[in-house]
Amino acid sequence: MTPWTDLGGGVLVRQSRVYWMNSALLLDAEHAVLVDPGVLPSELHDLAAAVRDALPGAVTLIFTHSHWDHVLGRPWWPQARSAGHARLAAELHRDAAAILAEAGGAARERGEDWSAGFEPFAPDLAVRGEREFTAGRWRTVLREAPGHCDSQVTVHLVERRLLFAADLLSDLEIPWLDRGPAVFRRTLARLEALVADGAVETLVPGHGTIARGAEAILGRVARDMGYLDALESGVREARGAGLTLEQAQSRLAALDYTAKAAAYPMDEVHRGNVRIAWEAEERERA
Repeated sequence: MTPWTDLGGGVLVRQSRVYWMNSALLLDAEHAVLVDPGVLPSELHDLAAAVRDALPGAVTLIFTHSHWDHVLGRPWWPQARSAGHARLAAELHRDAAAILAEAGGAARERGEDWSAGFEPFAPDLAVRGEREFTAGRWRTVLREAPGHCDSQVTVHLVERRLLFAADLLSDLEIPWLDRGPAVFRRTLARLEALVADGAVETLVPGHGTIARGAEAILGRVARDMGYLDALESGVREARGAGLTLEQAQSRLAALDYTAKAAAYPMDEVHRGNVRIAWEAEERERA
């Protein structure tokens, strides 16, 4: 299958071999925009060739969050302007060594060599809350989307009713928490409202299959909300039964969820989510 999906009107999505991560290209002769260009050197060369063929007058890179697989593309467009969350720079400086190690390891596992290095950077446009950003004919709105990463933003292509959802609403992943479930749930509720209002009809997740139509997107919201509900209720029941965290993780391993024991497994993510939910519940009781 081709890694490219053409959504029409100059909007293309290229899917990586690494965790099925999606990179978006908004191609136009005046201005090209790339969202999370990645991941392998061969894939970045392919993206760069597509941009070069469009002969744009300017290029902008949007980084949805600081996780390693989403932030590797800058060396391919060193003169491009960039946009991302105001916390992005600090997180990239904190994690620079780990990002480089992950990039090199992922490339080696797939028979490639990572020679581009990694230098942390600060985005030219630093976003907090909600920010409209226009690049040529592309009018986007960047919105904070915490719960998975403090620097996460979604990218809304308004006229196209198209949302690049960062690491949200994947068909391959459960909610991957870095804060208590309530934070992730609030982010999902805001996305749900956009879809219900007709502002989003196509959703490109950071990983996995594109969701087309409000029904499909809302189905993913409902599934992920259901997982968070089951996670929290399971943790509360375990605490009420006097279990330890480790015992709760063992009990909740039986919970059904997306990609359980799959080739791209969420089992360790789920175990980590139990810990985060447990700690959030502990703070609420204190």
